[in-house]
Amino acid sequence: MEREQLAEILRAEGHAGPEPELQDAVTRAGSRVLGIRIAGDGAVEAWRRLLALRDSTGCHPVLSPRSPSAWVDRAPLEGEPFDDRAITAPRTLVAEIRDAALEDHLKGAGDESEADEWRDEFDPERLARSVSPVPKKSDAWSDFRPSWLCLVETSRGYHVPGLLPDRARGRNWDGPGGRPMLTSDHVAFLHTWYDRFGAELLYLSGSIVILDVARPPQEPLAVAEAAIEQYVYAPDETDAPQLANRQVRGGTWRFWWD
Repeated sequence: MEREQLAEILRAEGHAGPEPELQDAVTRAGSRVLGIRIAGDGAVEAWRRLLALRDSTGCHPVLSPRSPSAWVDRAPLEGEPFDDRAITAPRTLVAEIRDAALEDHLKGAGDESEADEWRDEFDPERLARSVSPVPKKSDAWSDFRPSWLCLVETSRGYHVPGLLPDRARGRNWDGPGGRPMLTSDHVAFLHTWYDRFGAELLYLSGSIVILDVARPPQEPLAVAEAAIEQYVYAPDETDAPQLANRQVRGGTWRFWWD
């Protein structure tokens, strides 16, 4: 779709006065990012309307506290590799990261009893036994502050972290071999959750990712598997049992890194 058509679609959703500011930027990967200021009230509804138009616009909507120029002006880490399995075999990459996380916990365990606790937490069948019949209510989002509604030129939301060079990054995160979090790790987790649960990228900031999930798992074993993956993806704030009993079965998944 042409730029002016996209701009008109965005202006129809903006809530910043009769002549709202429109920004147009291009990522280093060559994808266009258009954005318009938007008030918090009604932002999610506007995002949903634009998501419904994604096939016709060729752009995925993202809410953010940052403008398009702020996203694309930040340089990516020099020489950062991208694991193509994030696109071709995301669940394989996620499983590799999960197994590496368990191995790290086992190495750091103080004794065999603690090691067994970690094995239990990373075993979906064992974790499924602790899934409550009714999920507990998740905490309200105290840090959801969208001020920009952006359209990123891509057919799928899980591509977005690979197109925008400055993304949420886990400072304490260790992947296979103790490496830091990569762009392709974000893409892999978001990709497999999109395939399995219809999870769409809703909000992206420097330390937070929020997903809108159309088909969250409900069966205990599937809930446990997703909870372990969520904990591996963002372990700074909670653990797998809490995720299984609070977030996983809901329609919104929030991730935060210290």
